[in-house]
Amino acid sequence: MAGVYKIEITETALELKKLLNHQKTASGFQKIQALYLLKIGQVGTVTELAVILAVNRITVQRWLKQYRREGIQGLLQVKQNGGRKPAIPAEARAQLEKRLNDPDNSFESYGEIQTWLQEECNVNVSYKAIYATVRYQLKSKLIKNNIKINEEERSNEKEERTKKKEGVNTEIS
Repeated sequence: MAGVYKIEITETALELKKLLNHQKTASGFQKIQALYLLKIGQVGTVTELAVILAVNRITVQRWLKQYRREGIQGLLQVKQNGGRKPAIPAEARAQLEKRLNDPDNSFESYGEIQTWLQEECNVNVSYKAIYATVRYQLKSKLIKNNIKINEEERSNEKEERTKKKEGVNTEIS
């Protein structure tokens, strides 16, 4: 008969039911549910099982094939894809982090970092990627060498604003 899948499920129905209750992912739940429904005889074919689980028949066949090869642990194993590769390679990132932590030899702008990476590490990275890496991954801020100058400028600006306000107040009186 077409669609009947011959598989030996080693776990008992009770064990599968307990496993079903402990699943944290929807995918894991569906996979155990497929085995459970086959074990208790509620479904007779892969097609019926696919309809009940609302997945493609080929998906169910792939699960059962994986179960036969690797058992329950292999079936439930979540495979990690590599994900996106980082914009700044690990070696260049280590050099960047070292340079950012050195107060005597730090950068003044993200554009300067971009140029440095291109010249020293032969890495061409966008400004946005550099900013995100430095601020959010390395959790670093650029240290300005002219902090004292900026503080003096701010205090001078405050004094000028205060004088302007006083001048306006004296003209009104």
